[in-house]
Amino acid sequence: EMEDAMEEFLSLLREARLGLRSEVREVDFAKLFVLGLQHDVVALLYDQLYRFPNFPEDLQPQWKKMAIRTNAIQAMKSDRFVRLYRRFLEADLKVLVLKGIVCRSLYPKPDNRPSNDEDLYVRKEDSARAEQIMVEDGFQVANRSAEVTTLLDTASGLSIEMHTTLFSEKSQAYGSYQRFFADAFAHPAVHQIMGCDIYSLSHAQHMLFLIMHFVKHFLHGGVGIRQVLDIIMYAERFGTEIDWPHLYAVLEEEHVLTLSENVFAIAVDHLGFDVSRITLPEGIDLSALDYEDLLDDIVAAGLFGKSSKEREHSSTITLNAAADGKRTLRKTLFPSVSDLSGKYPYLKDHPWMLPRAWGSRIFHYLSDRDQGSAKGAVELGNRRVELLRKYKVIAEELKG
Repeated sequence: EMEDAMEEFLSLLREARLGLRSEVREVDFAKLFVLGLQHDVVALLYDQLYRFPNFPEDLQPQWKKMAIRTNAIQAMKSDRFVRLYRRFLEADLKVLVLKGIVCRSLYPKPDNRPSNDEDLYVRKEDSARAEQIMVEDGFQVANRSAEVTTLLDTASGLSIEMHTTLFSEKSQAYGSYQRFFADAFAHPAVHQIMGCDIYSLSHAQHMLFLIMHFVKHFLHGGVGIRQVLDIIMYAERFGTEIDWPHLYAVLEEEHVLTLSENVFAIAVDHLGFDVSRITLPEGIDLSALDYEDLLDDIVAAGLFGKSSKEREHSSTITLNAAADGKRTLRKTLFPSVSDLSGKYPYLKDHPWMLPRAWGSRIFHYLSDRDQGSAKGAVELGNRRVELLRKYKVIAEELKG
């Protein structure tokens, strides 16, 4: 019956993104609510379901409240973001906006597709000036690392991540992606959003970024359905302005073309993706692709692959496999300082405390047994490595 819930989930999202009214039918409201929460699409689903006369009375008020709250908070954050962005324009500072508000603007009802934060891409030499503008505008620095600074506006709850690089070049698994965005500032696209000119990556680069960002999350702990929706919304809207053969050549070079083709096939079959708006890869028949286990993984992953502790822990296994084609449990339980410094900030200044981080990590790992055990994480990790093999992200011959 999980199969049925998944089909219902996808067909409602298809209708939501296409701005269609959903026909009343029998659905499993409870399962849909859980999936909606895990994928952060509660408002998108509610907008399709609220007319259904069979909506359970114990669930509707709770769901309605969450949907309204999502809309209200997102509207406030978007408004706050545009006010800030005008400051960058006034200062004549080239700040590129990624995903977030740009993707949201493509949906029939943008506030139904919320963002956790807005991502900015700035040149290294502009980052201090951009930060100064944000601080003068009332934002506070919440976190700072070499490649990303997080700023927060407490009044609206808007969080901004300012990146000087899009993909950490230190990452063995996907550090090579950054080179495709080096010239991003030379030819930005401009989006008219809420009466404001918002600069972003060129359409071809943004498309590539959305796909590579999907791959990055897929390598970490998995990736949710919303990123698939964003990819196809963007592809349909701007497909005619993208050099697809070049894009496919880059994806091929990075070993993620087969994976991307399977994502497109899922989108065609389940989300109404109109591929007449794009150019498909030479000689590819999407209907012949076997994407079932990829789709299961996406639905099970939830937003950003955080649906279970097991999934979060399994990411170490998939990242290592993508980096060197080998799986090691040792590295899963004893990662390096750079792997862990995000989770344990004290390691940045005190790398000698790494054993303490291992200790607390293994302790959490073992005490999280109700949420999934070390064994479960290893099994999931190994299963997801098989997925990476199947979709040719890592080579067949590299058996552990």
